[in-house]
Amino acid sequence: MRRIRKTRIHLAALAATAGMATIAGLDPRPAPAQQQDPFRIQVQVEAVSLSVAVSDRRGRFVSGLTADDFVVREDGIPQPLSFFAAEAAPLTILVLLDASLSMRASLDYVKEAAATFVDRLWDGDRAMIGEFNDRVRFGGEFTEDRRRLTANILALNPLGPTALYDASILALERLHYSDGDRKVLLVFTDGDDSRSMGFGSEANAGDAIEAARLTDSVIYAIGFEGNGARVNKGFLRRLTSETGGQALFPERTGELIGSFNQIEADMHAQYRLAYLPPNPDEEGWRELEVEIRGRDDLTARTRTGYYSFPITER
Repeated sequence: MRRIRKTRIHLAALAATAGMATIAGLDPRPAPAQQQDPFRIQVQVEAVSLSVAVSDRRGRFVSGLTADDFVVREDGIPQPLSFFAAEAAPLTILVLLDASLSMRASLDYVKEAAATFVDRLWDGDRAMIGEFNDRVRFGGEFTEDRRRLTANILALNPLGPTALYDASILALERLHYSDGDRKVLLVFTDGDDSRSMGFGSEANAGDAIEAARLTDSVIYAIGFEGNGARVNKGFLRRLTSETGGQALFPERTGELIGSFNQIEADMHAQYRLAYLPPNPDEEGWRELEVEIRGRDDLTARTRTGYYSFPITER
C-alpha cells in the first residue's frame, strides 16, 4: 500500500538529436542524478514521440494513412517527421480500478467488464492491475499472464473513500518507469475525489492534470454513472484529453463491457509518429497539433504538448 507524500511529478525531458533506432525505441530512463523524492521523475528523451488516433465524423478509426498525410506542428510550426509507423505495437497497460465503498453495488459488473478487457489483450501486451480507495495498491509487476491479472481483479474489495488524484499520479509514475514504447493508463471510477470532504487525496485536481501533461502515457477513463453516482466528468475529460485519450461515461451496468471494449479498440488503433525537437536547448512548454492534410472530415487526437528542458547530461 502506498499513500502519496508529495504530489508533483517533474519530467525533465532532455531532448537531443538521435539516430533512427533511438527514435523508434524512445526508451525513457531515470536520470543518473540522485533522487531523494520518489515522486520526482526525470527522463531523457531523444525525440518527441506521439501516439495519434485518427477518426472520421462517426468516430470510426481511419486506417491506411501514410506519413505524408500527417501535419505535425510544434508551437504552430510544421515539423518534419523522423519516424512513422502504422502497424500495431504491444502496449504496457495499467488498469486502475476504483475500490472505494461507493463501488460495492456495481462490484460484480465491474469485475466482469475488467476481466473481459484483460482477456481481450493482444499478444505481446503487458498489463498490471491497480486499485485505490484512500490508498493505492498495485498487483505485482506488468505481465502477460491473464490468469494472474484476472485474479487481481476478482480480489477487489471496495472500502473507504476515493483518492482519485493521488491514484492517478502514482499510476503514471509506475508506468513511467516501466518498459515499453507505448504506455496506457485506464482509470475506472464511479465518483469524484473525496478531497473536498477532507479525507481523499493529498494532491489536487491541478496536480493530477499537470502529471498528465508531463507523462508519455495515453490516459483513458471510464466514469460509471450508474446507481446514482456523481462522476467528475470535467476532471476525467481534461485528464484524458491532455494525452490524446478518451473518457466514456456509461450509465448502466450493461454498458460497462462495451465501454472497456471500445477503449481497448481505440488504444490499439494508433499511428506512431516522432520528430526531432527544433529547439532542444530552450526550456518551456511546447504546444502540439496534429491534423490530416486536406481532410477536414478527419480528426487526429494526440497529446496537447510537452515540456522541453535543456540538456544537462549526456
